[in-house]
Amino acid sequence: MADLSPLLEEVICSGGQAELTATGRSMRPMLWDGKSKVRLAPAECLRRGDVILYRRPSGAYVLHRITAVTETSCTCCGDAQCILEQGVGRDCVIAKALAFTWRGGWVECANPVYGLYWRFWLAVRPVRRLVSGVYRRLRRIVGRRKDRVSDLP
Repeated sequence: MADLSPLLEEVICSGGQAELTATGRSMRPMLWDGKSKVRLAPAECLRRGDVILYRRPSGAYVLHRITAVTETSCTCCGDAQCILEQGVGRDCVIAKALAFTWRGGWVECANPVYGLYWRFWLAVRPVRRLVSGVYRRLRRIVGRRKDRVSDLP
């Protein structure tokens, strides 16, 4: 991503759109490492729930969801994280997600069903670890039952 950053920023700043493959696990379950793609555009208006691409002071690029917005900065958090990153300056924001891939198709961020998803995900942030743990346990149980059924003659 570091090699593409000048080109990416140039395309976005000129009003264009860019598609990137998501890396990392911080935005699971929405984005999957190396599998999901994100369509980005200039971030003219920032709102709670938007997924933005921003650059940290260290130079690292991050794609996270906005949990709160002020006139000068945003508070962000990955969907798979519980800790908020406060004070993300608007000058650090490079782009905003317009759409992403999910199960082989594109989902627009303006989709009302997606709106329900991000509102739910922000609401459960304080108990996200608990919700994720229950989800993982249920998947293991379902997986074990599938294995048992497939072993039957």
